[in-house]
Amino acid sequence: MNWDAIGAVGEILGAITVVATLFYLSRQIRQNSASLDRANDYAQASSIHESNALYAQVHSVIVQDSQMAAIYQKALDGAELDDVEATRFATFIKTYLVWAEDLFHQQEVQLGFAMVGDTEDLLRTIGPYIRKLMDTRAGKHWWKTDAQYHFSPAFYKILVQIVETDTWVVETTGTNSN
Repeated sequence: MNWDAIGAVGEILGAITVVATLFYLSRQIRQNSASLDRANDYAQASSIHESNALYAQVHSVIVQDSQMAAIYQKALDGAELDDVEATRFATFIKTYLVWAEDLFHQQEVQLGFAMVGDTEDLLRTIGPYIRKLMDTRAGKHWWKTDAQYHFSPAFYKILVQIVETDTWVVETTGTNSN
């Protein structure tokens, strides 16, 4: 066998090795992509679970505390609240809005409930309840005196639209393209 034949065999073996390596790398990339998809699904499911748990926690105060339930109903009925009741109701509003802000920011990065729709869909869902809370006497007072200090500028801008203009069509800042 001459050196040319040995070189040709070497080139063929090298080409086979390259093709085999490419198939191996292709398989590894598919496996990695599948793992990333599973991790993303898990992160989304975890986000939804955490959001639901926080939502339940926010409202559990009304269910578990008859005084708070009475304050809540009194506020929604338009009755005057004393200072302690107004503080408790305002704290409920703030806690609810912290949950809503978390949901808003998750929506902006397409995490959690992002598969349901876009940010405007989210705000159409929670906007009426936010407006209901803010239309109470205690809600209006809290809005004027304290609300601006508790939220990110992006979410506060949304709240201003909901509370002061009764609309929730927004310009989003994230990458949500639904």
